[in-house]
Amino acid sequence: MRSFKRYSIQEFKRYLRGVQVRRHIDHIQIHHTWRPRKSDYQGERTIRAMYHYHTQTRGWRDIAQHFTVSPDGCIWDGRSLEMDPAGIAGHNQGGLMFEMIGNFDRGEERLEGAQLHAVAHAVAACLERFGLTYDQIVFHREHAAKTCPGTSISKPWFIGQVRRAAGGQQVTSSQTGIKDISAQPSTGRVESASSAGAWSGEILRRGDRGAKVRDLQRLLAERGYQPGPIDGIYGPLTEAAVRRAQRDLNIAVDGIAGPQTYRALTRR
Repeated sequence: MRSFKRYSIQEFKRYLRGVQVRRHIDHIQIHHTWRPRKSDYQGERTIRAMYHYHTQTRGWRDIAQHFTVSPDGCIWDGRSLEMDPAGIAGHNQGGLMFEMIGNFDRGEERLEGAQLHAVAHAVAACLERFGLTYDQIVFHREHAAKTCPGTSISKPWFIGQVRRAAGGQQVTSSQTGIKDISAQPSTGRVESASSAGAWSGEILRRGDRGAKVRDLQRLLAERGYQPGPIDGIYGPLTEAAVRRAQRDLNIAVDGIAGPQTYRALTRR
């Protein structure tokens, strides 16, 4: 059975630096799945289901996309980089394709948190790796009668997120001061950073809930530690992410986030 590899954003960047591609890449395609939705996501099982649909139902040689960005901020590999994608009929030559799991049409799901962070940083890394410009980011709907990658995502807003990622700035709400970056993506309206709030090192542990837990989850996601949904619930996924971070940062590994963990995570 075909298997797929999952990367954190740090792992993806390391992979990208080392990969050799003979094919000329001249643009990056951005798509959303529409179906499956974010709420349907079940890890590799979802990626395999897409692979099966693309190869068995659509008759393609492989899964359509080179990379899939999941709601938890993971990046899954896919089609060989030596192959053009099967993304935009008549416009695939030279393309590198990202598929974001979710339905990002207005009134549906939101591109936010760990998923937004991952796709913005991954696209920024690909632009640098292949010597491309922001003008070479292509939305599916530019060449087809579709809404893809979703009517709630404007291209200027999306490119703005990629620019922030390329400049080393964080793209999630706890760091940029964006009150609700997915609710009004076409305007990118921001508040001052001081009014947005952020976790500042209060002791948090499994079972805690609330805005500070959500801010901790965002910080973990920004650092690539995959805390699960950004839902303000300090559950097993968030605890596991804290433990991974503590281990990597050479501090006490207890799964409890407090001042020491905060200082380590925010150290530049």
